[in-house]
Amino acid sequence: MTIAELEAGLETLPNREARRLQESDERPLRILFCVNWRVDRLVEADPARFSPDYRIPGQPYWFFKHGYSDIEVNVLDCRSFLGFDRVERKLARSYPSKGLFAWVRSRRYDLVLSHGGQMGLVIGLLQSLFPSKSQPPHVLFDVGAISGGYSGSSNRILTSGCRLATQSLAGAICHSSQQLEFYRDRYPEVANVAHFIPLGVDTEDFRPEPCAQEDEIISVGYAFRDWRKLVRAYAGLRTATRLVLLGIPSSEYIVHPGVECVPRVSIDEMRRRVRRAKFVVLPIAKVDFCIGQQTFLQSMAMGKTVLLPKIPAVRDYIRDGETGFLYDVDSEQDLGSKLRKLLSENETVERVGRAARTATESQFSEATMADRIVKLLREIVRNAV
Repeated sequence: MTIAELEAGLETLPNREARRLQESDERPLRILFCVNWRVDRLVEADPARFSPDYRIPGQPYWFFKHGYSDIEVNVLDCRSFLGFDRVERKLARSYPSKGLFAWVRSRRYDLVLSHGGQMGLVIGLLQSLFPSKSQPPHVLFDVGAISGGYSGSSNRILTSGCRLATQSLAGAICHSSQQLEFYRDRYPEVANVAHFIPLGVDTEDFRPEPCAQEDEIISVGYAFRDWRKLVRAYAGLRTATRLVLLGIPSSEYIVHPGVECVPRVSIDEMRRRVRRAKFVVLPIAKVDFCIGQQTFLQSMAMGKTVLLPKIPAVRDYIRDGETGFLYDVDSEQDLGSKLRKLLSENETVERVGRAARTATESQFSEATMADRIVKLLREIVRNAV
């Protein structure tokens, strides 16, 4: 499904309000949202933290904040008693105890929504092994392409377990259209229930703000980043513009003229640094699953030009030369050439940055993503009755 097809089916604001009024007399849709990260309880919003990382009692969680008063969401994070989740993640690369807890608890809900396979595949496996009419439909946000996509594990036992776990899925949501092809090839049972829904970011939290520009290029993030290739490409530029690697652990510091390594910072500080930069480059590694999308969409929402590799996780979001720039992921020379081009064409960088903001508002906002997801969830629950 293309972006254009998604937009054609998206509800307008008046229709959305009419639909919600029509459904207001119905019983609230109860969702158990299982996430593979820690969610803290706060008394008020924290601008220094990413919104999925906390919850305020009495307020909707994450993207459900965009006007769904008829939906009740209970969040179950990965934390276990005495930090047992850390042991599970290290030994099993999943959360079997929390997955079991979610499966037992799920019968109180109309739908189970899991984000990532660490807990989601455990829930799916239990639903497949112990099918019951009382179990609710289960929808998986598949950010990892089941077990890493084509380049993932080839272990037959793991693959068989994943196949069994995915047989019970009522829906799978992916943020890369390439995964639909992967499902058709390797997991046909998932292909039958899979939906490509582009990721969206909060365009209000991440918005352009006037500020003095620094003579620097920003790269954000550490995991699955080929930042060594980026540093080599930058070294060939012989420019006075600094390259700032934001989020590099202190143990991985790079000593190179013009390169500044900054350890992990708050979301608030990241926004400040990105807004001041000339442009953003994310040397995302060549992987089959979704990685880095949140970061480059946040940068685009703040009106920054982004330079990204031509990989599946990126192609759905960038029009090369219009809303961002792409380089050959296997070519250090092409990366260096694109860096040099952007450093020499300030007007182009500013124009593309403005177009990036517009594209994020119209196609990749959190509110747009939320409407697409909620529309799908409602349909799945209706069909399950």
